[in-house]
Amino acid sequence: MNSISKSKKSPFPVLYAGPISYYVQLIKLQPEFDLHENFTKQTFRNRARIYGANGVITLSIPVQGGAQNLPVSEVQISNIEAWQRTQWRTLVSAYKSSPFFEFYIHLFEPHFSTPFNKLIDFNLAIHSTVLECLQIEMKPQFTTQFHPVQKNDPRIAYSSKKAHPVSVEFPVYQQVFSYNTPFETDLSILDALFNLGPETLNYLENLEL
Repeated sequence: MNSISKSKKSPFPVLYAGPISYYVQLIKLQPEFDLHENFTKQTFRNRARIYGANGVITLSIPVQGGAQNLPVSEVQISNIEAWQRTQWRTLVSAYKSSPFFEFYIHLFEPHFSTPFNKLIDFNLAIHSTVLECLQIEMKPQFTTQFHPVQKNDPRIAYSSKKAHPVSVEFPVYQQVFSYNTPFETDLSILDALFNLGPETLNYLENLEL
């Protein structure tokens, strides 16, 4: 397993299978996760972008009403609808023909078949599996109090509702459906894992943000 040295930086939000740029920063900075920021709807805290046959698909985790004013650690998932089963089927459909689908998918399947009540618990479970796939030993560290937002704060960047929170040139890699559609940049880390496999970490380490 690879070990990443720690550098004290701004707290990071806890995202749902965050974008590639998010993981570039995480593995380089190894920051604390912010448990005290207020949840922001329609951001990567409960959304992830993957690549399907008809283009980019946004997976969205439903949350219970009133979540907007709650700390992220208290946000409850709305399990009225079978969102896990639906998103699992979408992931399988999107990546079943990718080179490393069979290599990793069994690690993620339990997260989509086991009920979760809190959004942060689901996000951290996915994050732990991503690190396992990347073969990185990085124990999560968490804030113990609220930290004021700073300039270039990642919590602001990933609060954006824009598709691409970070402006950078991403090297092209082969995506499942890129034979008839343009290369899509900065998708969920899952896109890189299923398409690049063990080369994903090298791809991340070579990106300069």
